[in-house]
Amino acid sequence: MKRFLSIAMALCIGLTMSLDANAKRFGGGKSMGSAPTHQTSQMAPSAGAGGAAATAGAAGAAGAAAKAGGASRWLGPLAGIAAGGLLASMFMGGGFQGMQIFDILILAVIAFVIFRFIAARRRKQQEHLAPAGAPMQREVFEQKPAMGSIFGGSAAPAAARPVINAPAWFNEERFVEAARNHFQSLQQHWDANEMDKIAEFVTPQLLEFLKRERADLGDGFQSTYIDDLRVQLEGVDDRADKTIATLTFSGVSKTSRFDQGEVFSESWNMERPQGENQPWLVAGIRQNG
Repeated sequence: MKRFLSIAMALCIGLTMSLDANAKRFGGGKSMGSAPTHQTSQMAPSAGAGGAAATAGAAGAAGAAAKAGGASRWLGPLAGIAAGGLLASMFMGGGFQGMQIFDILILAVIAFVIFRFIAARRRKQQEHLAPAGAPMQREVFEQKPAMGSIFGGSAAPAAARPVINAPAWFNEERFVEAARNHFQSLQQHWDANEMDKIAEFVTPQLLEFLKRERADLGDGFQSTYIDDLRVQLEGVDDRADKTIATLTFSGVSKTSRFDQGEVFSESWNMERPQGENQPWLVAGIRQNG
């Protein structure tokens, strides 16, 4: 029994670390493609309080999470080394001697259960994502805005208000909500290395950058979680050939639910060609510090 428990422990650690050790969020956390044209607020994840005290608390929490995230990147390799040492000691000490077919079957069942758990966890995340298909289509946005201002939330200070030069059909609230869903969808496709699905969301030029970046991470599935995701519209500009918009996303990126995570803030350059039935596409990503 002792030998069996040791083998099971090594198998669980090895499988977990192989999935999470090298995980990186969509785009690899790098700037690429066409840079956004609007100024970013570089917002940080909210600390859940108001006023100046909340701002200071958010800054402190962001710093602590960043430090923890840096340390957490070492947990995967260290755990992998520990698992390797355990397996080596079992081999050298004869831990696998006398294994029966029943032992092998039990190990196979454990591996199956672990993979089923990981798959179920991913499906649960995807339940909240936008349906498949062309991203951010006219069905979501091309509706007349409600009477009055197109800004949905509370008013920001005058100096921080986004510059909105939007066409009549643009609806900010729907745009921001759809962007939130598509951010999560892209992360799921990135984890699963589904570049054909990512191609529906981005421009061909950006897709080439993303393909090279994803290839550096390997072909396997990775696991990435985004907590405290916030989305802010920085500006919209309606031009003769296309409409462009800048969105800033901030939150905490994790490689597992138990990870402290790493704070991030990045802005996306969104483009939509003029004409009917045109989707919004991500043309570029800029890291905000």
